[in-house]
Parts: sequence; structure tokens; C-alpha cells
Amino acid sequence: MQRLAVVPRESIWAVDWRRLGRRVFIGSAFVLGAVQLFYSARGNEYGLDFFGGTWHAGKAVLAGTSPFPPPETGWRLLHASSGFMTPPPLALLGVPFSLLPFWAAVASFNILCATALAAALRTLGVTDRRLYLLVLCSFPFVSSLALGQPDGLFALAAACAWRWRDDPWRGGIAAGALIAAKLLAWPLIIWLLVTRRTRQAAVSAGSAVAMLLGSWACIGFKGISTYLRLLEDDARTYEYRSHSIVSGFMHLGLSGHAAVVLAVAVAAAIAAAVVGAARGSDSGWFTAALFLGVLSSPIVWDHYLVLVFVCLAAMRRLRDPICWLLVAALWACPVENPSNLWQAWFVPAVACAIAVRAGLLSHSASGPEPVV
Repeated sequence: MQRLAVVPRESIWAVDWRRLGRRVFIGSAFVLGAVQLFYSARGNEYGLDFFGGTWHAGKAVLAGTSPFPPPETGWRLLHASSGFMTPPPLALLGVPFSLLPFWAAVASFNILCATALAAALRTLGVTDRRLYLLVLCSFPFVSSLALGQPDGLFALAAACAWRWRDDPWRGGIAAGALIAAKLLAWPLIIWLLVTRRTRQAAVSAGSAVAMLLGSWACIGFKGISTYLRLLEDDARTYEYRSHSIVSGFMHLGLSGHAAVVLAVAVAAAIAAAVVGAARGSDSGWFTAALFLGVLSSPIVWDHYLVLVFVCLAAMRRLRDPICWLLVAALWACPVENPSNLWQAWFVPAVACAIAVRAGLLSHSASGPEPVV
């Protein structure tokens, strides 16, 4: 006769607190992301940047007019009908979406960006479905979806640049595409040069220039003569209102010029700290390059930090609980225009903390990703 095993009474009530904590964290992230998107869709801000940016730019290209607003500062630029400031490759991308009604266009664009972000994680070898859920429900990406920003596409380009970093053509063109679409990614060329990938750096720089000139040729070079002035006016208009280090220093009372100089110095110091903490590893230089571009920019919004996930996935440390706590902390300041000192410094401080933490993780990226 088979004897039944006796289960100790205390084991019945035993709780795996770590597992429970993970489930609560993931569930909370999903709820917060869903609620944020729900209220954004109900209000007038859903797809706001997409409406005045990519969608408007696509319509302008079809109409044969410039997708860029005229160079102006202050109130006029804040209330311009077009908020398209990025280089023209995204204007061409907006053409097929501009043929759709706005709600269908922004929904399709967001699906494309979410798919691109998932593809970026897959490209970097992420297989845990829980990590996909956390990334897609994170505040930076939810903010990107709510505004209709193309950060998922940028993340895919950055992931391809890392995945094929030793391939002069695939890796170089991916890095060049990211630079052409988002100029603040230019430090990727420094990463390629420092890691002795001269051909990749040359292909990256050449393809970025070719994509910029080619896309501008497609729109008849409209707006090219005033584009640099437009970027300067855009920086002066929004640098105080964004989450950049420049904004933080301006809230301390510094002038715009002094704030820019100090912000570049702080960004360079953080990048150097990342490289030092990473002991000069390849992924450390890659991470430092992306953070240098973001932190030195006079305009930074929360959705720029979607690139953080590419850095962590590249070093196979996307499971790190400290980084996820720092990312989750961004929900504490869900405002676009910081109105006081702590709001102005909160996002830059979190971004710097994530950068340093990523550097500390980077030197051990050669081993398997730890399970937490």
C-alpha cells in the first residue's frame, strides 16, 4: 500500500516574497501604463506631438510645402501649427500615415513603434516575456505612445547598431539612420572610433549625411537654409520647459548660455564615469555615447529615455532590479513642463543614476544575465 507524503504545515503557508514582489511590480507597471494611456486617449493630448509633427509633416510633403515651421521663438513657436523639428527622414516616414484619418494614423503609428521596440529587444537577445511587458509599460515608452513619438523606431536602430557593430555595412548604416533621424545620437561615431571600428564610423557618418541630403532632396530642400536657426530657436523656447540638465541649471538662476556649458560638462563627466565604471568595455562606451547625446541636449523629454532599455539589453542586464526601481521612479514626476526646482532636476538626476548604474553593470556583461 502506497504511503502518502506528509507536507509540513508551515510549508503550506510559506510565501516566496521575491516572486510575489516581482508579480506586484509587473502588475503595477501594467496598470499604471494602461491607466495613463486610457486618460491620454480620453483627453486632447493623445498623439499631440504626432499631430503637429510626423502627421503634419507628411501632409506638408504631399502638398509640396515645407514641413518645418518658420524660425521663431517664444509664444509664436509654442503655438505654431507645426511642431516638426526633427530632420526630414521622419517627414517622409509620415507620408503614408498622413493619408489616414488622424486617429487611425496615430494608432497605426503607435503599433509600429511598439512593434519596433519589441523587435529591438528581440534583436538584442531578450527572451523573457515579462521584460517585454515591463519595457512596453514603462513611463518613458507610455509617454512616447501618448504623444505619438517615434522612440520605438529609434530604439530599433540603436539595437541594430549594437547587434551588428562588427559589420561595417549593417551596423554602420543602422547607426547612421539613427543619427540622421535623431541628431543627438551623434556620439555613436565616437564609440565606433574609440573601439577601433573605423570603417563602421565612416559608413555611419557617410550614411547619415546621405540620408539627410537625400531626404531633403525629396522635399526640394525646403527649410534647409533656416534649419540650424530653427533648432536654435527651438532650444531657446523649450530648454527651460524640458527635463534637461540645461533646464535644471536655468531653474537655479543661471543664464541659458552658462547652463548649456555646464550641462555639456556634466554630461561629459557622467559619460566618463560610465566608461570608468565599465572598465572601458565595449558596452560601456556604447552606453556612454548614448547618454552623452541625451544628457548634453538642451531639450530632453521623458520619452528620450526609451534608449535606456537598449543599453541595458545590450549588456544583458535588463533584469537589474535597481535600474527598474529608478525607471519606476519616473512615475513620480509625470509632467512635461517642470514648474519648480525639484521637478526640473528629478528626471536628469534619475537619468544620471541609471547611466552610472549601467556602467557598473557593463564590465560584467560577458557572463550570463543574473536571475533576480
